[in-house]
Amino acid sequence: MKNMIKGSLSDYLLVEILAVILAAVLIGSVTAYISANSIYRASIIGGMVTPILGTPGYLSGQISEKPPSYYAEQYVSLRERISDLFGRLVWLRSTLISAVYAVAVIIALFPFIYRQRVSFVPLLFRERSGPVVLALKGLLLSLFFLIPLFVSSLLPLLIVSRNWLSGIRMTYILLLSSMLISLLLMLIVAVYSTYILWGRIDLALIFTLLIAFGLSGKLGFEWRTVWVYLGISASLVAFMSVSFHRRWMII
Repeated sequence: MKNMIKGSLSDYLLVEILAVILAAVLIGSVTAYISANSIYRASIIGGMVTPILGTPGYLSGQISEKPPSYYAEQYVSLRERISDLFGRLVWLRSTLISAVYAVAVIIALFPFIYRQRVSFVPLLFRERSGPVVLALKGLLLSLFFLIPLFVSSLLPLLIVSRNWLSGIRMTYILLLSSMLISLLLMLIVAVYSTYILWGRIDLALIFTLLIAFGLSGKLGFEWRTVWVYLGISASLVAFMSVSFHRRWMII
């Protein structure tokens, strides 16, 4: 692992750090725009707004016949409904999110997996481990280096939930965050496994985009989507392991 870490740090480290930052900004900007647009639309669609006053309530001087707890429950119900709509509206843009994620992963991950592939055979002797173990170690290292991408994809959701959806159960925000993280993880595994096996960035990009567009919009806003993405990621890792075990890697 020490040799892999040394090999992953090149002479152009500053440029590669800037590439990761660029990818994180790209993901964060698109996710922030979609989040802002979705919370605005969810507030309009899910809100109970009167045309004249702009907010539900009573005119001054009119006596309320219902206890304050009733209006508190109505308020919480309203926020829950807006939160649900927010998650669904964000997920309706999953095609755009998938495309941006795929491009950002390529930008951030390509320098690392390029060096990983070039030094793969020498590392087999330095690390004294099999190709399967070496490939899995490289995948773990790539996930570590791409932490800024995970953070930038979640940051807009945390800002929205804190400023506009505070005081509610975080079920829908947690579901949306899990779906986006599992989607990003699936695309990272797709790019890494394809390029490390065949060494063609065009093939890795095409394969990743096919997965992204093939699943975007086809799965609903539910926990099953998270498990489907995780299952595809596990399948890609298993296929990569079998390919290395049977020496299907193109040198």
